[in-house]
Amino acid sequence: MYKFFVLAFSLFLAGCTNLQVVEKNAETGYFPGNKRATVTTSIKTDLDKSKDLILVPNDDFTSNMVKNIGYFTEVITFEDLEKRIIENNLTDQVPSINNRIGINKAAKAYKKFLWIRWDSRRDGSKRYKQLILADPITLEDLFVCETLLDYVWTGVNDTENWYPMMNSLIDYIKENSSSFK
Repeated sequence: MYKFFVLAFSLFLAGCTNLQVVEKNAETGYFPGNKRATVTTSIKTDLDKSKDLILVPNDDFTSNMVKNIGYFTEVITFEDLEKRIIENNLTDQVPSINNRIGINKAAKAYKKFLWIRWDSRRDGSKRYKQLILADPITLEDLFVCETLLDYVWTGVNDTENWYPMMNSLIDYIKENSSSFK
């Protein structure tokens, strides 16, 4: 019985994500794999007006993958934004960026930016991971895509989940930008 649990746990770990940062394929312009995430929200907008700065979570994977898309002028994390708020003496206007109100205040007081975040949702017994691109001024989700977290059959990994969401984001940028190549 013990061997069964060890084997099952090993298979579970093998199917889980490793969050490996990769470059886009020079020929295709996408990250590895042909799969795309399911797009649940795609609002037409002129992304070129907001491409100077994008806020991403405090993790190397998201930050570096968004940088590797090669569209946004500057990619910053929450930690970077907090430092900039302090450096620019904006702490009275933006006491915290730990919630949507704080992020909204930061976008108004510091400078306009776009915001990428991860979320998840459940539908019955199924669980989905979501990549969301939002406008922090209006707090509107401009783009939402998702992939099924399939721990049993395909595994939760870069090629089944994370790269497809990033590739769907690239498609959204292409559709809403005249400057993206």
